[in-house]
Amino acid sequence: MRDLTKEHQAASGRRLHASIHRFLACPLLSAAAFTAAAALPALAADLTVSPAQQAEAQRSARHGIPVADLAANAPSQYTVRAGDTLWGISGRFLRQPWRWPELWGMNRQQIRNPHLIYPGQILYLIQRDGRAWLSTVPGGGDTVRLSPQMRSGAADSAAILSIPAAEIEPFLIRPLVVDQDTLDTSARIVAVSESRVILGRDDTGYARGIPADAPQDSDWQAYRPLTPVRDPVTQAVLGYEAEYEGNVRLARGAQGPDAVSTMQVTQARQEMGVGTLLMPQPAREALRYVPHAPDAQLDGRVAKVYGGVEFGGARQVVVLNLGSQAGVEPGHVLALSRTGETVTDKTDSNRAIRLPDERYGLAFVFRVFPGVSYALVTDASNVIAVGDRATSPR
Repeated sequence: MRDLTKEHQAASGRRLHASIHRFLACPLLSAAAFTAAAALPALAADLTVSPAQQAEAQRSARHGIPVADLAANAPSQYTVRAGDTLWGISGRFLRQPWRWPELWGMNRQQIRNPHLIYPGQILYLIQRDGRAWLSTVPGGGDTVRLSPQMRSGAADSAAILSIPAAEIEPFLIRPLVVDQDTLDTSARIVAVSESRVILGRDDTGYARGIPADAPQDSDWQAYRPLTPVRDPVTQAVLGYEAEYEGNVRLARGAQGPDAVSTMQVTQARQEMGVGTLLMPQPAREALRYVPHAPDAQLDGRVAKVYGGVEFGGARQVVVLNLGSQAGVEPGHVLALSRTGETVTDKTDSNRAIRLPDERYGLAFVFRVFPGVSYALVTDASNVIAVGDRATSPR
């Protein structure tokens, strides 16, 4: 795999400025997920898009990128294959893959929408007057313009994804981290049949807190809160890691004066019983977000390396202490770096000096909540540790 990190450090590309604010999480899960910590230390400095930034975005949409910003071996054309990802293809053409929107000449509105590219499509790299852009038409025409093919809704499922789905599958549909308010308001299993202590597949349990208007046969996720996830800077609790236990289905809505609902277990991954919490099963959403740099300068920290370990590497999922309230959105690409060590300079009377920060990787944000977000580490030349910085790439 190309060491994109070193190439990114050597290239200082202009970022496409786009004002985009949306969530990847579905509404149900968003409402039952994160609230911001009382005073998060890492918020976007300025989410306002200036006239100069708007002009730069429009300029990029018309003119592509400088040829000098292409990858060393960028192909003149590329046929999309099954299994390709937007991130992988972007790395074939660009030294800085987050500049994908500029290479396509996207305006801000186009970046908000899924970028649908299909296996079999041919992408042509057009170079003219020192500029470069991609087109689905040989020669590219006179203007830089996206050339989507007309597809039916059913065919959209064939479009390639932003990043490999297999590496983040569990993080797309299962509860991850929940805040205190969610713990206090979640539905919960309050009783099991007399012959049972724990629940298994096809067993029946009884729950309170299921809304009266919850659809019959709706699916619910069962979980228990585990250890708190803390902000590495302030030590404020961002939320609690949720241990997924399985799925239950609403067999009968709330009955009687205590509004007790009957639930049937459809999947049991862990032991479920009295005290198990429930939240609605979120809708599945395909990852077809455009890789792009944040509009504002973001400066956050790695709050957790998923899987219960402090250190991780490439293809690891990390939790960041930045969320939608800081301007983070799905598709954002952030640079990972570590604060330089403090060492003793033996050549200068053992004076303590700090080494430069070390940038070592990139992370692709794929799921966002108000106070935190989840990102896949796509490139790393070092291990990832809790407390490492996650910033807008340069």
